[in-house]
Amino acid sequence: MTDIPESWCWSPALSVGVNAIDDDHKKLFQLFYEAHLISQEDNIDLLYKLANELILYTESHFSREEAIMSVSDYPHSQNHQSIHNKMIKQLQKTLQHINADQESVTEFIVFFKNWFINHIKGTDQEISQYTQGYEKEIEMALIEAGPLTISEKISIYVVDDEDQQVDLMLEMIDVAGFFATGYTSASIFIEQSISDNDIILLDLNMPHMDGIEVMRLLHDRGCHPTYFLISGFDDRVLHSAKQFADAKNITVTETFTKPIDTHLFIKCINRIHGEKKLVLDSLASTDEQQTAPFKKENQVLSRTDLITALEQHQFVLFYQPQINLQTGELHGFEALVRLQHPDRGLIFPDQFIALAEQYNLISDLTNEVIHLATDDYLSFRNTGINPKISINISAQDLLDLSMPEYLSKQLKSKGIPAHSITIELTESAILTSVSDSLDILNRLRMKGFPLSIDDFGTGNSSLVQLYQAPFTELKIDQHFIMKMMNDNEAMSIVKICILLAKELKMDTVAEGVETQQILDKLKELNCDFAQGYHISKPMPLKTCCEWIAKNK
Repeated sequence: MTDIPESWCWSPALSVGVNAIDDDHKKLFQLFYEAHLISQEDNIDLLYKLANELILYTESHFSREEAIMSVSDYPHSQNHQSIHNKMIKQLQKTLQHINADQESVTEFIVFFKNWFINHIKGTDQEISQYTQGYEKEIEMALIEAGPLTISEKISIYVVDDEDQQVDLMLEMIDVAGFFATGYTSASIFIEQSISDNDIILLDLNMPHMDGIEVMRLLHDRGCHPTYFLISGFDDRVLHSAKQFADAKNITVTETFTKPIDTHLFIKCINRIHGEKKLVLDSLASTDEQQTAPFKKENQVLSRTDLITALEQHQFVLFYQPQINLQTGELHGFEALVRLQHPDRGLIFPDQFIALAEQYNLISDLTNEVIHLATDDYLSFRNTGINPKISINISAQDLLDLSMPEYLSKQLKSKGIPAHSITIELTESAILTSVSDSLDILNRLRMKGFPLSIDDFGTGNSSLVQLYQAPFTELKIDQHFIMKMMNDNEAMSIVKICILLAKELKMDTVAEGVETQQILDKLKELNCDFAQGYHISKPMPLKTCCEWIAKNK
């Protein structure tokens, strides 16, 4: 987890001793941290908008602070108010004349935040000693001044059956600069109005209703908040609960065992709250730009759309490179099909593969992919590249007994050796019809085609498939690869998959490699090949050839 720069977050060291002022400061520092996150992304419009909002919110805070000073014994109100007015004018003038580029706005926000910290540590620290005995007057003055103009889009909840634990969590959240609501009864908590934007700190082991039940009940209602799972129970239970959540598409962003590391927790809650707020603001910004109530790309493709796409050759292949982990050289490519729709743009396979199977068009689509891949193979070869290309086939393709002959004929007609085209299929595909699957797979191998079992470890009968079918390659599912550096169980599964493949004289390919750290570890474990965004994202043929030339 990336450390958060301390100066971007409110801390108790910045407390001025007046609750209302501290609460305002906490909310403003949430915005500073959000701006810090946006500054690391390519979104100048959102960053500039937030810079404007920071000035408005600061002006609103100054009005509330001045209301407090006016009803207390504070002797420097006039001078303090003059500093406020001067600062607001300076900020407004600077932002108006600032260059419209990411670096300039980022520098402005850094200056703004640093000035605000100095203002708190200097002038604001003097206020509290003059507010004693004026609590009622201050309360009335704040009501009249109005609230700070920051809408609370994200609520934080603590759910734990132990009063002491709830109090401790609320205190840590307060130190982090946020407000949270605590519940010692899960059954009462789930009756609250909870939104998808909220963060829930949830204890797993509670009487009457445990944390798993809470997640399931909210999920069944269509409510999808973000969870921090907490447990003093067995670490394996905490890990398994996270897997349950992943399987249900429930967002669990962090897990903690009791007693909780306070410093780590405060970093996490700041990071997650900031990231969620950034997403909300980005969505709001996008919504403002969209005037149409429905977007064409969200419309479901019809059978006619798919037939037209096949007839007009609208399908294209993108290629993701695979490298040899031991030599660093290019090993081959996985061919990934896309639909280049004339009106809706590029459509990804999750929007048409299942429909093609439903409409009995999958064999036609597979044949189109074979045609495209073999043509592209020739294009690669013309540029001096002799690639290995992996293509994916569907479960329905394993019911077409003529498929091995069709594929072999296509390659022979273009002078392409069979060992250059690897056939990938998932474990679930084989289970459709075991006897027909083994018939086709064995004939493909006898014709010289390598066979790869994709997404290994996620199906129901992995070892049976390896025992029955003549696979030459095992692809370790990205679910394990992406988690292996932070999850001991995932690391163990990756190690076992590599050892198993070696015993069966199969090559191993790791999918979903997104960091150099993962790449180095896979090399250390003697994995053979790797693919993933750290190496390259999928690319069209022309871009892929340019990538090869650049990375020779």
